Amino acid sequence: MQADSSYTRLLFSVAAFFNYLVAAGLLIASSQVSEQLGLGAATPGSVVLANLSGALVGIFGYAYTRVALEPQRYRVYVELGIIGKLAVLPAVGVPWAMGYIGWQLPLLASGDLLFALLFWHWLQATRVAQQEVASKLAPTLGR
Repeated sequence: MQADSSYTRLLFSVAAFFNYLVAAGLLIASSQVSEQLGLGAATPGSVVLANLSGALVGIFGYAYTRVALEPQRYRVYVELGIIGKLAVLPAVGVPWAMGYIGWQLPLLASGDLLFALLFWHWLQATRVAQQEVASKLAPTLGR
């Protein structure tokens, strides 16, 4: 698979959109989002944490936008994306397993698992293409 394929653009554009949507919800309407996800009433502290989370989710969205536009250059962001997406699972799964939160947020977070798997597949499928590009550039870098 070519790293700059239409699949690459679609995958990372959709991931960016998903992140921007979540970030907007956290930054603009954290009280309503908290209520809809069954997380209870917002407190000043929970609003601050929602804002921080929203900012970080938005930053990852920007990284996915960069990958969609220039996958060779921003390939390293994909590894960070996998780590970030997988980190969501225990962050949401543990409170759910302990009975602190309902099913809504874990259901939403299952999208992060799907993206992590798709990102991993993309890294594996484009690794050969990345190595070929690097080997072609290596002789020109030594000049």
